Amino acid sequence: MPWRWNNPLALKLLVLVLAINAVLSLLATSVQLYLAFERRDEVLHEVTAQIEQGFGQSLSSALWSFDSQQVGQIMDGIFSGADIGALSLTTDSGTSWTRGPKEDGEQLQMDTIALLHSDPLRGVSPVGTLEVGLSRARIWSDLYAQVLVLFLSNLAKTGIASIAILAIFGRLVSRHLRQIARYVSGSDWLTQSHALVLDRRTGGRADDLDAIATAINTTRDRFEDVERDLTATSEQLRLVLDTAMNGIIGLDEKGTVDVINPAARHMLGGTSQETPFAWPEAIKFLDIIDMHPLESSADPVNRAMVGQALAGETHLMTRQGGSENRYVRVSTSVVKDPSSSLRCVIVLDDVSLLEKNRQQIERKGRLDALGQLTGGIAHDFNNLLATILYAMQLTRTDNLSERSDRMLEAALGAVERGRELTGRLLAFAKPQPGLSKSRQVSDVFSDVEALVRPAIEASVEITFLPPEPDILIYCDHGQLDNALLNLVLNSRDAILRTGKDGKITVKARAVDEVDADLALRREDLNAYIAQGMKREHAKDVARHDARAHRYVEISVTDDGPGMSEEVKRRAIDPFFTTKDTNSGSGLGLSMVYGFIQHADGELRIYSEIGFGSTIRMILPRGTTEDVREEPIARLPIRQGQGQTILVVEDEEPLLEVMQDLLQELGFGFLPARFGNEALAVLESGTEVDLLLTDIVMPGGIGGFELARQARQLRPELPVVYMSGYTGFTSSEMGEVVAPLLQKPCPPVELADVLAKALADAAAGKEH
Repeated sequence: MPWRWNNPLALKLLVLVLAINAVLSLLATSVQLYLAFERRDEVLHEVTAQIEQGFGQSLSSALWSFDSQQVGQIMDGIFSGADIGALSLTTDSGTSWTRGPKEDGEQLQMDTIALLHSDPLRGVSPVGTLEVGLSRARIWSDLYAQVLVLFLSNLAKTGIASIAILAIFGRLVSRHLRQIARYVSGSDWLTQSHALVLDRRTGGRADDLDAIATAINTTRDRFEDVERDLTATSEQLRLVLDTAMNGIIGLDEKGTVDVINPAARHMLGGTSQETPFAWPEAIKFLDIIDMHPLESSADPVNRAMVGQALAGETHLMTRQGGSENRYVRVSTSVVKDPSSSLRCVIVLDDVSLLEKNRQQIERKGRLDALGQLTGGIAHDFNNLLATILYAMQLTRTDNLSERSDRMLEAALGAVERGRELTGRLLAFAKPQPGLSKSRQVSDVFSDVEALVRPAIEASVEITFLPPEPDILIYCDHGQLDNALLNLVLNSRDAILRTGKDGKITVKARAVDEVDADLALRREDLNAYIAQGMKREHAKDVARHDARAHRYVEISVTDDGPGMSEEVKRRAIDPFFTTKDTNSGSGLGLSMVYGFIQHADGELRIYSEIGFGSTIRMILPRGTTEDVREEPIARLPIRQGQGQTILVVEDEEPLLEVMQDLLQELGFGFLPARFGNEALAVLESGTEVDLLLTDIVMPGGIGGFELARQARQLRPELPVVYMSGYTGFTSSEMGEVVAPLLQKPCPPVELADVLAKALADAAAGKEH
């Protein structure tokens, strides 16, 4: 690997090595110089001894003989020595000789030699003192030269050693550290498939670099194990959240949705936003009494955000896209982990079906109580009427005036009408054995039309469409007449409240079987199916002879203002009314419901705001023998040839049923919940043989507008409408007039209408 001069670690190491080497060299040189100085200084002191031994006797003799010339010569000889800086000779008589100093200001080492003269007769006598000034100049010069040599040699040695250290460090350490750095600098080094292997020879004992590489690989292996465990745990948690039927939502401090599972997305109306996202504005919790959003203090989300723990509270919740509201059980828990961004967790359970059953049981209980009360009142009132009747009949036997007899006759007529009223009340209270009979539907329409026409204002047009001939209906016909009268008058009142002209349509149709949609209607909050019909349907399904009960459906349709979801939900509750205080008792639909239950039939309420309402009664079919018709062989169903039907329906359960039904009938199926989804399918070029669409849908594109735009894309595309509200006219269909199927639609009728529409489209292409 090439050397990098910007290697801070190597440079720092080099500086430290140089600094340590410099200090150690300085110490070693100082010791070396000190020892050399000591040795040279000892040698310098030996010069004094050499002078004393070599010149002491001769100098003493010269002084003893007062030979000044010889003294001077000896002094000059001594002074000429290399290490002599100065001399000073002083005799006992005070005479002195000096030489030097050789250098001004030089610090000299002064040694003193006592000069003694030895005479055989007089012995040893002092003659003077010689002071020798020893110079260290040569010592310092030698030391300086030695320091220079040491400095230059150390400098050269250190430079060579530095280059060697840098090269060795780069080869043995730095390049491996950089290899390690490159390995761990990647964002995915912990998940790389290959381990870290240093580019160096193997063998021998492992060193620190090997220990680092081993530690990194061990960490990577451990991370892989941890990541594998975390991935498995995360996947399990994801599977749990994805498959949980409960909606689970995690909110942060600001009420933002940080965590949400698919079930919760579905409950919120199919939201597909990426987390985090704000709580959808369209999702609100409603007061079930007035259908207004709950106040902030009562809203379960707000209560959860302030730390309240909710344990299974049931609330009515809206959904996005105009979908039907649903009942949810709300449970919340506060997140206490300070390291988590979540504030609380909300768990939603869809309990719409349970709540519907609870409401039906509650409603049945109220109706049963009302029936018992009504029956008791009717029974007691009947007794009073009987007493009045008998008294008036006895009074008529007396010879009264013509006027009195006429008054009694009128009173007897009123009593008779009272008995009929109490009879209907008793029929509402409980089934009346022997009152159910078979009757032509056309006769029922004639009698009811005669009753209601005088009560209908001129601004309201009422039409009784002629039913199919020879259709017999089996029920208590007094109660049927009363139910039809109530439905027509309700429609009249709804139209009058708008202040505009309107129309009411009463019609009947034969229902050959109810298998296809009975299960769906059981879950509809606005479908009220008698237990007798459910039992009969279960028996029909269990049969192996392809036979089933047949029914007659009578519907009353108006183009009034329509009913909201809350009004539809409470429509059959006793004493619930949308009329003025003095305009109704709120018992009309309750009595119709009671009649349907006793007749083993079905009551279905279908309404669209701004269009109107359709109330249907499905009742058993009768026979000419005045009994209930037995199950008959099912009619053969025409099968499709694999043609693709694009079905547009905003109610998901019905869309699923339609898919199963169409596939059983031999058709292909393409689903769309809204008009824009259907247009996207057509624009994509997907093969579509027929468009089957609901009329009233959320999303801004209704069925009629969808058909118009679909024909612009595919002019020859056959269209069939379907709706529970049957008051639409050809003029309202606009540019595309097409068959209108009434929901629920028996499979036989559905197959026939689709087959005819496809055949007509094929015939049009041939021409």
